[in-house]
Amino acid sequence: MGDNAHKVGRRARTTKPDLWYYDQLPPTARRALAEAERSWASSWVYTRWKKGEPGFKTGKDCAATITKADRQTRKRPGR
Repeated sequence: MGDNAHKVGRRARTTKPDLWYYDQLPPTARRALAEAERSWASSWVYTRWKKGEPGFKTGKDCAATITKADRQTRKRPGR
C-alpha cells in the first residue's frame, strides 16, 4: 500500500506513515483501498476526506471514488 505516495521533490508531502492515514479512514474506504488492484496512497484519500471534497464526503463516497480510479487505471494499455 502507498507506492504512489508523494516522496520526491523538495520535501515529502506527508508527515506520517501511510498506515496512520489508512487507520483514520472510515471502514468502507479502508476496504476499498485493501481490495484495489493498484496500491493507492491512503494519505491521498485521507486529505480529501478530511476536507470534505466532492467524492470524499463519506466512507461510501471514498470507496466509490477509489473503485472508479482503480478501474480507470486498469483500462490503460500496458497495465
